[in-house]
Amino acid sequence: MSAAPSAAMNDAPGIQLSISGEVARITLARPARRNALHHAAWSAFAVVCTELGARADIRAVVLTGEGAHFCAGADIHELQTHTDDAAWMRQNQTTIAQALDAYANLPQPTLALVRGSCFGGGAALAASSDFRIATIDSKIAITPARLGLTYRLADTLRIHQLIGPARTREMLLLGREVDAGTALIWGLVNEICELDELESRANACVQSIVALSGASQRGIKTILLKIRDGITHDDDETQQIFRHAFEGDDFRCAVNAFKKR
Repeated sequence: MSAAPSAAMNDAPGIQLSISGEVARITLARPARRNALHHAAWSAFAVVCTELGARADIRAVVLTGEGAHFCAGADIHELQTHTDDAAWMRQNQTTIAQALDAYANLPQPTLALVRGSCFGGGAALAASSDFRIATIDSKIAITPARLGLTYRLADTLRIHQLIGPARTREMLLLGREVDAGTALIWGLVNEICELDELESRANACVQSIVALSGASQRGIKTILLKIRDGITHDDDETQQIFRHAFEGDDFRCAVNAFKKR
């Protein structure tokens, strides 16, 4: 049986967490703002991801938005009230970075369910996911150039690794808004579907994840994250992951099942 979410998770402003068996679902819950996240929500999101990352019983993490939209990014209305407060701005930047990195570094496979608006920090969250399913009404945009801002190198890198340098330049330097069909062609999302198909497609993806070895997936994801960070040769950790897999219960069970065919 899965442990209940902690008090920090349950009390998170603008963030909802539900756990069903081996699957955690994080919902961005500020629908009146198209799920744009304020400082408190980003902070709570980082806590939720840190706690989920430490749980071996969670096999997959699904990220979605409440209502008609995925996430419009940071709450511009909140930023506007702090434009003259440099210390607050720096703290907010740090908090958002911690939240995005905590999600991007989750050891479990992650799936973003994108619908409606997926802008700015929302696009960063989607790009940080292992898989992305988008509804046909989705719009994805990264718009710091419209606001006189920039995008973190880490977040830019995740977009760059998904769609390559030319498309990344289109999205960031031109602030181009991309529809679902274009996002699929570019590789921003893995698949697109009608709105009423989103949950069934998500369930199918999650079932594909949990049907495989969780130990393998955690090891593989550790290696993928190292590749993302520019590591190109095995280190002690990757060598240990590779060796230990041959000693694990999942491998023994798979070999025994294969022999019985």
